[in-house]
Amino acid sequence: MTLFSAASFALPPALPKLAGVDFKPPQGSRVVLPNGMIVYLMKDNTLPVVHMTAFIRTGKLNDPVEKIGLGEMTAGLLKDGGTLKYKPEEIDKTLEFLAASVETSMGIEEARANMTTLKKDLDAVLDIYADVLMNPAFATDKVKLKRDETLELIRRRNDDPGRAVVREALRAFYGPAHPYGWRSEEATVNAVTIEDMKAYHANYYKPNNVILAVAGDFASEEEMLAKLKAKFGAWPRGEVKFPVIPPVEIKAGRQIFHVEKDSSQAYIVMLQKGIKRHDPVEYPLSVTTEMLGGGLSSRLAAEIRSRKGLAYTVYAYSAKKPDYGYTLAYCGTKPETYSQALSEMLRQFKLITEEAAPAEEVTRARDSIVNSFVFRFPTPFELLSERASFEYYGYKADYLDNYVENIARTDPAAVLAASRRLFKPDEAMLFVIGNSKKFDKPLSEFGPVTELKED
Repeated sequence: MTLFSAASFALPPALPKLAGVDFKPPQGSRVVLPNGMIVYLMKDNTLPVVHMTAFIRTGKLNDPVEKIGLGEMTAGLLKDGGTLKYKPEEIDKTLEFLAASVETSMGIEEARANMTTLKKDLDAVLDIYADVLMNPAFATDKVKLKRDETLELIRRRNDDPGRAVVREALRAFYGPAHPYGWRSEEATVNAVTIEDMKAYHANYYKPNNVILAVAGDFASEEEMLAKLKAKFGAWPRGEVKFPVIPPVEIKAGRQIFHVEKDSSQAYIVMLQKGIKRHDPVEYPLSVTTEMLGGGLSSRLAAEIRSRKGLAYTVYAYSAKKPDYGYTLAYCGTKPETYSQALSEMLRQFKLITEEAAPAEEVTRARDSIVNSFVFRFPTPFELLSERASFEYYGYKADYLDNYVENIARTDPAAVLAASRRLFKPDEAMLFVIGNSKKFDKPLSEFGPVTELKED
């Protein structure tokens, strides 16, 4: 007996309609210690582990122009250079034995110090972590080692043209003399002394210049706060002196830069003036750049990679800054077809300013952003450190809680308005690294070209 007709197998299953993402992240607690240190706390007994991240208000952009690299060397040596209490080898041996970690780093606009330890070893590891933040010693042999490592990285910075083209494009976009565009050089790194690092640490590494995120397996917030006060309470607050960062001045009109390099690919970056941090247009802008270059279903990938087969890697994104940020599009392609890829990049940025995008395309981009955003917080610690980071960068306290809703409000009209305000591909800066002898068309067909040497 036949129970089902053949046609019944072609019918789609009756699935319930999915509701929108209901993103209501836990808050955690925020406490300010008497010395001004801001502490975010969240108890998480899932695993017997405790995590901490300290955000220190500084960054590479605060380096003196004659000693670019000072902040990064200082941050890199907080642990590796030992402390007044612990020798470098003692720190490494203890952390390795306890399967714990203490790591320090420096970004463009922030310094970080991270700690992870098992609950049972918290007191021992926290003692090291606190001493690393407060009392670095900058051992002479470790300073030499760090300097040598930094100089070797400078010597090899052009080994990967795909990374070099982004760095050099931003350098040309902001100007090599502006902190957003400068880079470390052998002379500036060699100019950094141990006394410079001690002075840098003394100025920026103060409790009232630190936001600390703490999450993990502890009995209570009161208990953890008592431990933090015991370790950091005697750290004196003080005035922090920040340099004046000059305003960004981005030249109007088309600029094209080329670096001659005999490589198998041509590496292309297109840059346009972006937004300042906290501009509400960030939400439709995020959706727009996701549509243009956020993944394999984006316009750039669909046209340049899938339909025309011109590139394997092509993408676009927008970055915010205290002063003007940027929108960047990147493509790596054969030099013999570089002009086709570049023309398509320019065409797609022009097209999105001319007509409203289909509603389903906007919805797909919104959903992609929301899904990736929610999954950025697989643990309470990632969530809490993100809250601390948003305060560090001056966002409102409810920014994280309202982000999904603000993205969800973006419709085709908002995408079109943001595109028309921000995208001017005819005035975009273009930066290309590649072998011009193999180019299918002269780069000068896109505008006047400034030739630069790889250095």
